Amino acid sequence: MKKLALVATVSLLAIVACSGAEAADMQLKAQPRVAAYSWTGCYAGAHLGWAWAHHEVTASNFSFGPGPNGSPIAATNSLETNQGVYGGQLGCNYQFSGNWVVGIQGDIAGTDLHGNVADPFDRIVNGAGPGTLGVKTDWLASVTARLGVTAWNNQALFYVKGGAAFDRSRWDFSRSSYCAFYNGCLNYFPEDRRTGWTAGAGAEWVISPTSPKWTAFVEYDYYDFGSNGGSFPVDVRNIDPRNALSLGNQHIQTLKVGLNYRLFTP
Repeated sequence: MKKLALVATVSLLAIVACSGAEAADMQLKAQPRVAAYSWTGCYAGAHLGWAWAHHEVTASNFSFGPGPNGSPIAATNSLETNQGVYGGQLGCNYQFSGNWVVGIQGDIAGTDLHGNVADPFDRIVNGAGPGTLGVKTDWLASVTARLGVTAWNNQALFYVKGGAAFDRSRWDFSRSSYCAFYNGCLNYFPEDRRTGWTAGAGAEWVISPTSPKWTAFVEYDYYDFGSNGGSFPVDVRNIDPRNALSLGNQHIQTLKVGLNYRLFTP
């Protein structure tokens, strides 16, 4: 009788143990696997930040006689401005070979970069001024390629970028001493549209594991628009049409923070 009770007890414990193991196994199988975060997909977002701009303007005059080597008498002044920027971006990423990410992005920002600089003509003719020239950069845009590497379980992305840049500035010659000296300018408010190049670097990260479609970023960019912004004659009496105000070197630096939202993934 004791042997029968022992066998029954052992059998019951075995059944309970097997049932518990099967239940635990079913629970493990029922839990979904957590997929690793991937940066592959397209996104849209917005940003704001601060910009620093450098402009150069030259007054060139042939009427007073050529300078060295037959060049005009000329003087150049520089203008430094800094103001806020605000805009948006749209792009796509593709993650490959583990932690590498390549992408393309387009962005545009409105700016309030504006300021005034002394008319460089005042340095050519003493007593001609004082005169001032004004400039305002309306917008700044770029189309860039990005290359980055992920970190912290794919939750962060460190990247560099580079590509083509575009901007538009508007000048104000209405208070120019050069224009006044020749009884007016042919164009008091010329536009300066330029195409150049840009390069930058940044970091982007997933804001929260529970909201993986939202990312935040911080980014630095350098924009170079070269030295040729056009030349604008100032001599309405046609004494010498080469007398002009010319727009020279222009470059802009920006520091931005922003948000992106993942629109879709493959």
